[in-house]
Amino acid sequence: MATRITIELIRKRSEHNDGEVTTLEELSLHQQDIIKIEMIDNHCRHLKILYLQNNLIGKIENLKRLKALNYLNLALNNILALEGLEGCEMLEKLDLTVNFIGDLRNVKGLAVNRHLRELYLTGNPCSLFDGYREYVVATLPQLKKLDGVEISRTERILAVQEMRLVEPSINRQCEEYLADQERKAARAKARADKKAGFMGDGSWYTDTGGAKKKTEEPPKIVEIDSDASTASESDLDDEMAQEFWAEESDFTPAARIEAAEMTARQTRQKEKSKGEKKKKKRNMKKVVYFRPGDGKPYNMNEGGWDFELIGQMEESEPYLLDFGCYKHLDTDSIDVDVQPNYVRVTIREKVFQLHLLEEVAPDSGKAERSKITGRLLVTMPKVTSLLAPKRRALRKAMTGDTEEQKKASAYQTGPAGPSRQRLEVGEGGGAKGVDVSTIVADAEAEAKMGGPMTIRSRGGAQPRENDPGFVDDDDVPPLM
Repeated sequence: MATRITIELIRKRSEHNDGEVTTLEELSLHQQDIIKIEMIDNHCRHLKILYLQNNLIGKIENLKRLKALNYLNLALNNILALEGLEGCEMLEKLDLTVNFIGDLRNVKGLAVNRHLRELYLTGNPCSLFDGYREYVVATLPQLKKLDGVEISRTERILAVQEMRLVEPSINRQCEEYLADQERKAARAKARADKKAGFMGDGSWYTDTGGAKKKTEEPPKIVEIDSDASTASESDLDDEMAQEFWAEESDFTPAARIEAAEMTARQTRQKEKSKGEKKKKKRNMKKVVYFRPGDGKPYNMNEGGWDFELIGQMEESEPYLLDFGCYKHLDTDSIDVDVQPNYVRVTIREKVFQLHLLEEVAPDSGKAERSKITGRLLVTMPKVTSLLAPKRRALRKAMTGDTEEQKKASAYQTGPAGPSRQRLEVGEGGGAKGVDVSTIVADAEAEAKMGGPMTIRSRGGAQPRENDPGFVDDDDVPPLM
């Protein structure tokens, strides 16, 4: 529960100064359950502002080297006396609200702080004394404000004039307060001894199964932060806590520390119970992912996440799941499981599952996450789009691999059927080549010799006779 000031704690609280401790001018260590001021004057000598409010500090110490300190806040602590500030030469504002300062005479020690302008003692026992304000104003002439109220020139003159009457009264009240504190301390010790098992005659007793057993040795005291104390915190129940808070206690530093310890115990017990309850709930929770009988996956969204499934209408396009998970969630907390007919995303024991109408290939997919928005994109290729090219290649192989094989299958009907010989053009092979370059010349030679040139047509028609006025002119080139 209690915290010690360490260099790591100081460096952690100096992030605004890039973690540099030696040049730090402002340090905030409030609400850390600190019990002692230490290490600050050795490592942070250039401090000007120091916040130590709402801790368990019992003494002002180890601040003598902070020569440049202007503002010190020690409100809501367990400080008993005004001391330890002689070295803070530049101190201008001191806040000691709600502490346990009862001896108002110690305010004289602040006379050496010549630059002190504001002092706050509200909530301390000394602030209830008769003549409190007059005594402080007359003792510290450098003050401009006391408890947030400005000190006028008239008030200061009257305070100095009444100092002869106020000072004896303050001395008497301080003595009465100190005596009362001694009585309270004795009662608190007796109450603690009774709880621990002290008999009053120098012996102790222990409670064993409801029977008190006398012993000569006091019981062992266990620190509240030790492992043994943590292990025994299971004995703390609501009834014990209610009894503690209902018990009347004195306004003392010891009572405040005891209350802080009880608060810490309750907090740890609550966290432990919460963890056990969550673990038990997790073990008892049985999630049904598939429908009984046909095993069809259920659609579920326990976290209420925003999502969109793209590619449902396009047969050749893959499924794209745009999943809106938390922006600042650690990626290690996300578990993605893609199966042929469903996709499942698990985040902190909450399940999102979506049934897919078409079969997908899990090994060909991928999952990506945006660094800006934190959204998750799961790509799931469909099996039909992956197998389509293979089916077309298989169909082509079944009808023939090449054009030459197609021609061979068209001209050859089998071993017993008729076969046709393919025409080969060129000098290669055993067939005689056909020369097509002399076709026109051969036709002209035949015409000169008087032989009619016959042309075979597809329909077998004969060429018509020449017109009566036709003249065969040799200079006219032949019709190609």
